Amino acid sequence: MVPKGWKKCPAKDVCKSINVGVVIKPSEYYVAEGDGVRAFRSANVREGFINNSDWVYFSREGHEKNKKSELKAGDVLIVRSGYPGTACVVTPEFAGSNAIDIVIARPDPSKVIPEYLCVFTNSEIGRSQILNLQGGMAQKHLNVGAYKTLELMLPSVQEQKEIARIFSVWDEAIATTEQLLANSEQQKKALMQQLLTGKRRLPGFEGAWEKVRVGKILAVRKEKKLPSEDCPLYSLTIEKGVTPKTDRYNREALVADTATKKYKQVKPLDIVYNPANLRWGAINYSRENHDVVVSPIYEVLYVKDEGCTDLGYVAQALMRPDQIRRFASMVEGTLMERKAVKIEPFLATPIMIPRSLDEQKAISSVLCQMDESIDGLRREVDLIKREKSALMQQLLTGKRRVKVDQGEG
Repeated sequence: MVPKGWKKCPAKDVCKSINVGVVIKPSEYYVAEGDGVRAFRSANVREGFINNSDWVYFSREGHEKNKKSELKAGDVLIVRSGYPGTACVVTPEFAGSNAIDIVIARPDPSKVIPEYLCVFTNSEIGRSQILNLQGGMAQKHLNVGAYKTLELMLPSVQEQKEIARIFSVWDEAIATTEQLLANSEQQKKALMQQLLTGKRRLPGFEGAWEKVRVGKILAVRKEKKLPSEDCPLYSLTIEKGVTPKTDRYNREALVADTATKKYKQVKPLDIVYNPANLRWGAINYSRENHDVVVSPIYEVLYVKDEGCTDLGYVAQALMRPDQIRRFASMVEGTLMERKAVKIEPFLATPIMIPRSLDEQKAISSVLCQMDESIDGLRREVDLIKREKSALMQQLLTGKRRVKVDQGEG
């Protein structure tokens, strides 16, 4: 039902143009920073704001050849693949940039303001439509023609402005908290590099360190079980570690799976890694106080002798950024989807470790405290996003109205 004073219409009816940025061999135009024009990629488009890092630059010649994708202030950029539907607005300081494989919507501000179009696109209402509009078989992506049919719920321009203003406050809170999170993650990486190599010692420790193979201190856990209430099915993500399966892995799929295979058992503090994604950091240890099971594609390991080795220290050493880069060099396989770090080279990997168990535990404690702080910031970001999403559902459907000054032009 359309609220009084609102209208429903496709994006093409309220935009001056909807195009796509450069898609054919954009790399041929790349030059060094300072030698060309900044170019947006999907990585620079965040939900409601611009990620002002990891830029690429087009040569002046390449920019001139692709004037159609030159950006103006107020353009709305929409990611096509990966996280399709994620949108941001081009602010004045980024006008004149180019765009690579991104949908570029240029709103008619007399019908829809850029900030409202961005908010609607990022909302669950917009995202659900975009998911249904995606084309492609293997790699899903958003076509320009599909975005043109996105059905918008539009209040008056005055009400659009007020709704956009409200969500700009939420976006600022999200951006600020995400920056705090990024800073904390960077600080932890720097400290890991110092503490886990012995370059920096904690007060009171002076003992020797030694280089040992992972297989000398860790063993592969081979027990398998079916998922149950006492031993639920978990997954491994790069961002959150060993974590419960998401809702999308529904019970019907689980029942079908358990008819043909068992899952690997993970006990508290066991280390889990994904052979196919280890090169991107898919390794962590279980912080749960109960057993869980994970996909049989994962490798599960435990400490052989807890009286000599602290698992927390070993896990942190294996998650260290430069160690992940070493794992990336061990990838075997010919097809991209089959490239993996097998268990044999993993166990043969050497790491530096203090001979003192107390020093291992002290280092682990410092880094785990940082992990707790980082996890707290992640939870805060998730909470703000959930609250924002709930408010979007109310304001973008007219179920909850905002007050506007009827005298505004």
